[in-house]
Amino acid sequence: MKKWIAMALALCMCVFGTVIASAQNEPLVPILLYHNIAEQYPMNDAALHITPEQFYAHMDAVKGAGYQTVTLSEFYEYCKGNGTLPENPIIITFDDGYQSNYDYAYPYLTQMGMRATIFVITERMGDHTVTYPHFDWNAANEMQASGVIEIQCHSHTHPNFSTLTKEQTIREMRLSRFLIEQNMGIACRFFAYPYGIENEYSTKAAVDAGYTVVNMVGDRGANSRYTDLLHLRRLTVPGDMTAEELLSYIEQNKY
Repeated sequence: MKKWIAMALALCMCVFGTVIASAQNEPLVPILLYHNIAEQYPMNDAALHITPEQFYAHMDAVKGAGYQTVTLSEFYEYCKGNGTLPENPIIITFDDGYQSNYDYAYPYLTQMGMRATIFVITERMGDHTVTYPHFDWNAANEMQASGVIEIQCHSHTHPNFSTLTKEQTIREMRLSRFLIEQNMGIACRFFAYPYGIENEYSTKAAVDAGYTVVNMVGDRGANSRYTDLLHLRRLTVPGDMTAEELLSYIEQNKY
């Protein structure tokens, strides 16, 4: 009996060791989160804004350090066992869908041979009545067709999900997905919580609505094949962070 127990334990340790070794060899994929790009902004609002020059410096540093941008679609397919990732993969994301993403980020990323995902607030598409305007469906379709930008969902009205009922949660997720698919003719499968806040209904609501990937905030850690796809980690990049600080920030969160 003791012999069989010992053999079973040895087998378990071997399998466990193989899993650990496999996990250690998996690439860690940081996801960077930006919002608006503005020539000027209040100094106390750097979490939301970054100047064009500073954003360009960030992208130069990321590429210069050997990171290669991949799309969320590529990361998802990789996690499902389809395809591979390049060395030093990284994902660039933007939340909200500001006009500045189209004016500044899109052309610079195109020039640099880099790619990104923009999570849009569908109620605000084409809204130029606010302080920081949002791009419209025409711009969204242009960017999507370029292959440089993926357009995905950031809710319909940008609520704090912790304040929503179950019915409101379902409506926010389904209406926004419906509008993206109707206006763009694409499959909308990825969602990002406003403020990075979920609620007790939201994970099931996301799955039922057809989302396969859900992005949080948290500002800690990277992602691998073993990360819960319904709770991907993202690193918010403030506008007052230097390019050198950004590279250090990324390296410190590779776990």
